Amino acid sequence: MSISRRKFMKGAMAASVAGAAGGLGMRSASAAVHDASAERQHSLFKEFKGNVILLPGKYSGAVSALDLSVPETMAWFNYGLLGIDMPIPHHIAALPSADPYQSFDFYQTMQPPAAPYVNENSPEWRDRGRFGMWKMHYDGSGAQNKISMVADIGAVTGMDLGVHVSIGVGPNANKYVAFADGQKDMVLITDISDNPKVVKAFRVDYDPVARQVNISHVFPDQSTGKFDYNDRKGMKTSHEAMLGEELMPADPTAVFVDAFTWHPELPLGAILIRRHGCCAIINTDTWEVLTLLSTAKGAPDRFPLVKQQGYTWTYSVPSVLTPLHEAGFITSGEYFLACNNVLQNNIAVYRSTDPDPLKWKKEAFVEGFGNKYLPLHMGNVPDSRWAFFTIWARKPHNGFICKVDPKTWKVVAKWDTGPDPHTCDCTVDGQYITTVYSGHQAGQSGLVVIHADSNEIVARLPSPGGMHDHVVVPESWEGLKSSRSTSV
Repeated sequence: MSISRRKFMKGAMAASVAGAAGGLGMRSASAAVHDASAERQHSLFKEFKGNVILLPGKYSGAVSALDLSVPETMAWFNYGLLGIDMPIPHHIAALPSADPYQSFDFYQTMQPPAAPYVNENSPEWRDRGRFGMWKMHYDGSGAQNKISMVADIGAVTGMDLGVHVSIGVGPNANKYVAFADGQKDMVLITDISDNPKVVKAFRVDYDPVARQVNISHVFPDQSTGKFDYNDRKGMKTSHEAMLGEELMPADPTAVFVDAFTWHPELPLGAILIRRHGCCAIINTDTWEVLTLLSTAKGAPDRFPLVKQQGYTWTYSVPSVLTPLHEAGFITSGEYFLACNNVLQNNIAVYRSTDPDPLKWKKEAFVEGFGNKYLPLHMGNVPDSRWAFFTIWARKPHNGFICKVDPKTWKVVAKWDTGPDPHTCDCTVDGQYITTVYSGHQAGQSGLVVIHADSNEIVARLPSPGGMHDHVVVPESWEGLKSSRSTSV
């Protein structure tokens, strides 16, 4: 007689607790959601119930789903199963799920290993791997938890991009997902269906003679409905810019488009352009470019529009006081924050409540990071009482995570969690911050859980993945506003 895993669990839960109490303490070998109530660490981790964390291992080639409340890896998937030679899972975003132990979908990007980090640490990898974006599915309903591919988005659209992915929220909820890449300087927006449809695509170019940035719509071939930018086709540079390399592009026309972030309350989004320290604000109803913010301290609030012709917007960028890395909105949408790095190492604060971004102005800067530490990624909590940032440093320095008070824009706490710290995210209740560190892609690496208000590090878990990103699966579209959508 066969019995489904879920049916087995319903009948076995009470018995397993009773058995543990009676000294048996034996776990089910097929528990989709493990009952750890009789285990010593349960008193610590039980408060994380409902938090499933996706961990893409940049150097392991795999993604894993972690039940933080046990803690236990629920399932893992190696992208080599898709036929990719030496895959490097890069950034990740999860669609909301009311029961992530049962099922959820997520998006994964991938880049070729042709990066300075790889050249330093594993030069034999440099000509392997590929660009790509995949829609994936976690299934916890069967005899064994599993992760599988839903769609190869590059194969469907004809465009492969390898860096950030972000899902639309607010007015754009339940509609869109955006992909971006700094080696091709492109952004692709599709719908979230299992057979993704192209919604819009942008390309950003720099004219070093005229000192102008051009932002253009790009279109698929009318006969095929696809682009012609699969895998490495369309690359401007031979490698992804390593952290802090914004001023040293292999190709001077590259601008290092890095991500698209979504305003949580308005039909707006932002294209993040690293090398020129600017962010293009996009109307997500019409996909028009509305303005180009200039985020450096001492620069005007925006670069001037020179002309708009057809589907191309041209902005004058006469000088750049500092490049940036990431930027995004806090959960309330009240502020847009940009991490200026390399030259200024500060965080620009724009008030972003006005529907007309031409009225957004820089109101403050978060400062005090010195010359060594670079503001990098940002993380949100649901009620916007704090904002969190990764402050990165080149090895052998560790960098740190910091908490910023949005009432004063001062750093009020910081933690040295480990070498090469990367993204911050929050648990679904908004009480804890999760963050990953990769050991500069070769050394110590793991996941750290910090209490957002008491500042206590409450847990540290090992991971060999060398993660550059992670995400807590949100429970709702509202919860997605503080996940990998408004900030990256």
